[in-house]
Amino acid sequence: KNNGTYYDLVFDQVKAGGIIIVDNVLWSGKVLNNAQDKDTKNISNFNDQIAADNRVEKLILPVRDGLFLIRKK
Repeated sequence: KNNGTYYDLVFDQVKAGGIIIVDNVLWSGKVLNNAQDKDTKNISNFNDQIAADNRVEKLILPVRDGLFLIRKK
């Protein structure tokens, strides 16, 4: 639930070209199935935040619970 907060805290510390890796972004597939529990909503909101962030290139790896690879431009 704190992914967005952590992302905001580390973003300025990462140099251009640096990578931020976030785990559990598919949350056992619940994000893809639009589950409505609090944790799934928080993860989905974080994923939307990253998807809309034009300062980065991003890729979700659908391995296990999902990894978000975020590269700062």
